[in-house]
Amino acid sequence: MKKALLSVSDKTNLQELAKKLVSLGYDIVSSGGTAKFLEDNDIEVTRVSEITDFPEIMNGRVKTLHPKIHGGILADRDIEEHLEQAKKLDIDMFDFVVVNLYPFAETLKNNRENHALIIENIDIGGPTLVRSAAKNYKHVGIIVDPADYDYIVAELEENKELSFKTRTELALKAFEHTAAYDSLISSYFQNITGVNLPETYLAAGNKLNDLRYGENPHQSAAIYNGNEDMPITQHHGKQLSYNNYLDIDSALRVLYKMKDYDKTVVAILKHLNPCGIGLGDTITEAYDKAFATDTLSPFGGIVVTNKTVDLEAAEKINSVFTEIIIAPDYTEDAMKKLKRKKNRRLITVDMEKLSIMEKQKKIITCMNGYLVQDADLTPDNEENWQVVTEIKPDKEYMDALRFGWKTVSTLKSNAVCFTTHDRTIGLGIGQTSRIDSTEIAVSKAGKFGLKLEGSICASDGFFPFRDSADKMAELGIKGIIQPGGSNGDEEVIKACNEHGIFMIFTGTRHFRH
Repeated sequence: MKKALLSVSDKTNLQELAKKLVSLGYDIVSSGGTAKFLEDNDIEVTRVSEITDFPEIMNGRVKTLHPKIHGGILADRDIEEHLEQAKKLDIDMFDFVVVNLYPFAETLKNNRENHALIIENIDIGGPTLVRSAAKNYKHVGIIVDPADYDYIVAELEENKELSFKTRTELALKAFEHTAAYDSLISSYFQNITGVNLPETYLAAGNKLNDLRYGENPHQSAAIYNGNEDMPITQHHGKQLSYNNYLDIDSALRVLYKMKDYDKTVVAILKHLNPCGIGLGDTITEAYDKAFATDTLSPFGGIVVTNKTVDLEAAEKINSVFTEIIIAPDYTEDAMKKLKRKKNRRLITVDMEKLSIMEKQKKIITCMNGYLVQDADLTPDNEENWQVVTEIKPDKEYMDALRFGWKTVSTLKSNAVCFTTHDRTIGLGIGQTSRIDSTEIAVSKAGKFGLKLEGSICASDGFFPFRDSADKMAELGIKGIIQPGGSNGDEEVIKACNEHGIFMIFTGTRHFRH
């Protein structure tokens, strides 16, 4: 008689699957909670202990780890010696293994401080069963996902057995499943041991969606989630594209950088960069400040805010074609208004989950390997900031320097920005020369009728020569914030003192290549 071994934590649709397998002539073998579940649902089941003639021990830690189980899974039925040994040792063959693992991810998510419970939810027998069955995919079907039950049963009903192609695909999914599981456990142990960059870096994610294409139409792409759930939910509009996801990530980065503000924050982004950021008492006020920075780039861009979008804000944002709007929430009438554009993506962000971004690693491919680094989202320690000039900023200008420093850290390098305490004035982004970035920021401010006089300048890297300070004086800039650390620092400080410009060295740079 055909045999199927069922051992699952997630019992979704298990009763239906077991009944179908029985009707197809399979003897069901199970252990522990799975066996009890099947018995309680009047499904005949043989317990593993009846086959092994050995009880489950150590609170269920040892159940299926036995030659009579794994021999029946791993035997290569094309090798006569395997079959002879199985017969001699009274080992029956298994044709199906249905396993899903202890809910380690869920346990970790809901019980982060309960180390003992987390450890107890590291599955041992389950992954071993999965790997054994997947290794012997030529003869054994391995199912790890309840979502696959229906199509597996349909194929069995039609063909009496699974095709080689199906078994191979199931084996791939099984090995992916155990690899992802081990990745989660590895990540947990990295956290509790304080290992930041381990000797072997593991990153696993479950596919959320195939995307229409990647950065360009000839590139295929998909979106995967990592160890934590995505902090966003889409409520309306076309499916998010590869470029949309990158833009949203950049928008959330801005939101996180501005998280200390109680005021309303609005940022407008295009191609991964802000084209304007504003603070205000309302979304409308903050949006107007952000939009005034650059009235051309917002067309087809992204708007992100830290407050609930109301009807007034919706009407303001709606006045310009906007691809994506991101907010913690929307009022009912605002959502109704914004949904009139059928393709516009409306996104809510879980503000509490933004803190997870600080712990993320940034991973990019590099030649045949990977570059891995911490995310540049750790809050700046202002205690390390130094006012290096004779003139000191007052509170309002200190607020402007703080806002400028947060803003410039969200821009692609080389980056220079001019701001007040609550709005961007001119942004110079992603140039090969800091002088070019400065000239672009000055040009944009002039182009959109904004005055630089009285604003501050923030630079993501140091000013190497005094000519930059001289230029700031010509523009009427009152203060500069930059990392410092150049051989020319003393000359730059001297120039600032001559021009009556105050300057802060942060001791930290925020390059974004």
